[in-house]
Amino acid sequence: MRVREFCFIVTLIVALSFSPIARAQGEPPAGVAVNSVAPADQKGDQPFNPRDLSGPWMGYYWHAQVGPGKGPNGYMNFASFDQKIPEPPLTEWAKQHLLYKSISHDALAGTHMPGWDRPGHVCPSTQDPCYSADPYGVVANDFAGEYPAKDCEPLSTPAMYDYPELGQMEFAPTADGSRMYQFFEYHHEWRTFWLNREHLNSEEMDPSFEGDSIAHWEGNTLVVDTIGYNGKTMVSQNVGHSKSDAFRLVERIRLLDRNNLEVALTYYDPKAWGDKSWPAPNKYYYRASLSDAREFICSPREYQAYEKGVIAPEEESLKAIQGK
Repeated sequence: MRVREFCFIVTLIVALSFSPIARAQGEPPAGVAVNSVAPADQKGDQPFNPRDLSGPWMGYYWHAQVGPGKGPNGYMNFASFDQKIPEPPLTEWAKQHLLYKSISHDALAGTHMPGWDRPGHVCPSTQDPCYSADPYGVVANDFAGEYPAKDCEPLSTPAMYDYPELGQMEFAPTADGSRMYQFFEYHHEWRTFWLNREHLNSEEMDPSFEGDSIAHWEGNTLVVDTIGYNGKTMVSQNVGHSKSDAFRLVERIRLLDRNNLEVALTYYDPKAWGDKSWPAPNKYYYRASLSDAREFICSPREYQAYEKGVIAPEEESLKAIQGK
């Protein structure tokens, strides 16, 4: 995640400043533990229930404090680092209708930046971008480019999973067992998983930012199937095109143990990829402390002030350094 989004969060709180090419894959926010263990008042003194997803949950970081041997897979939770399976080729329709002009994050593949193969430089990198454009010519690492929830637009899934460390995630089943809510502190977005019905039919469904989600248990894994997206949000900060209105997301959510949760994601979009699916990197969360809860509301007025006062000067500074 680029400096634009990360600085927006911390500037509103502590008025820090960062370099133009800094990434948010660096230090964890203050007060948030890494690889934390559940306190006694949070499940630690209760019998383990493998279907009890109640949190709160916080995502692992890509960070030296985590590293190999910490958490289920070492480095994790950032698409630009963990996505080992290439994106399926885009259909001709997708090339005509879904591509952006540019994105503000590094691409997953495409045209390499000059010097990407110099000694000591590793791709992907937390500091130096690796790609100037994606495979379809969408410019990457552009300050003015697209990124999830730009201008306080809805973030939506699966892009929400790009930012597991910026706020807690919680699951809350209703008393009657008809549905489960998924809450994200980051951007204050929430979803409804319907546990007792099929998807709405095309006449009943009103395409939306969060889509229509139905869920069921397979053993101790909650399988969530979401369709009905409106095609107005990004797949990921590292992909240079939007979802179509045919996008489908399948999540398999399970507890690895009392304090660790895994979310496995698979993407489908027949308008974008034909009959190909795209498995995303699994996301890993640890049980966090209730004291880590914090508010994030994207205020358009504050966002615009930040763009004018922080981002615009940094853009000019970077252009001067690059001789543009």
